[in-house]
Amino acid sequence: MAGQSAASRTAFLARSLGLPTAALPIDGEQSVAERWIGELADAGFRGTILLAVVVESDARFYARIAAPAGVQIEVRVDTAEHRGAAGTVGDIWRERAPMMSPEDHCGGLLVIEASNTPNLDLRKFLSSIDITQGALIGSSTGAIPSGAMWIAASALECVPAIGFFDFKEQLIPAMTAVGLTVAACVTTEESCRISDRESYLQAIALVRANGGAAHAVDAVVEPGATVRGNSILCRGCVVERGALVVDSVILPGARVCADAVVARSIVPPGSHVPCGYLVVDQVFGELGSTEKSGTEGGAS
Repeated sequence: MAGQSAASRTAFLARSLGLPTAALPIDGEQSVAERWIGELADAGFRGTILLAVVVESDARFYARIAAPAGVQIEVRVDTAEHRGAAGTVGDIWRERAPMMSPEDHCGGLLVIEASNTPNLDLRKFLSSIDITQGALIGSSTGAIPSGAMWIAASALECVPAIGFFDFKEQLIPAMTAVGLTVAACVTTEESCRISDRESYLQAIALVRANGGAAHAVDAVVEPGATVRGNSILCRGCVVERGALVVDSVILPGARVCADAVVARSIVPPGSHVPCGYLVVDQVFGELGSTEKSGTEGGAS
């Protein structure tokens, strides 16, 4: 069972783009949530993946995710306010545990922080779970959390039924206080949490390095346009003749018009970058853009 604990906080980037973090495209074909679900299935996970959201309207972003073989996907709208990430997971455990056999939950819950980059070795993580421990936390070689955590049933019993309860500040101390151990498993060289433009572009670069698709099947790059680096072109987007896109994200339905330049930037869904505009290091439309001088060209 995977809890989308990222939904318990709304990152600035997600608010500015009108998409929950887990619904942001992470490559040309998949959202962050879809990539996580695919990685879990590829690693041998079978069972129910529960996507926890805090805003009911966000559920629509996950309704069309295709479940891999042996996997069921459910969306849970969290109505309890100010519970914190561990509080939400504890609530889910109390709701679901009576309906599951020990074989169903294997002694605990697998929790995915869906705002993290889905670029880790989940097969290694799953095989490292020791049900006698309190928790297993995935990390990068630099000791940055990689987004995967397994929490034993005995540890989940430490979560109170009411009030705010955080993983790092409250659950881990509560576990150690009752003698439960917390172990780490290095699952990736580099990880990041998506929260702003820079971290989103970094996450895309990490996924692209692991085989993420650069272009959606229906994305259009007109003759004379150039797309470089770790750019992704999402569903229904168009890059017109003479335009240059470098290390950028062109979100669904957006258009980069003729001779425009977009570098290290994000073009929101349905937006049009006008002909000849220069968009650098920004979320287009958020800070304003400038028209290029006559000496700047779009294609090379």
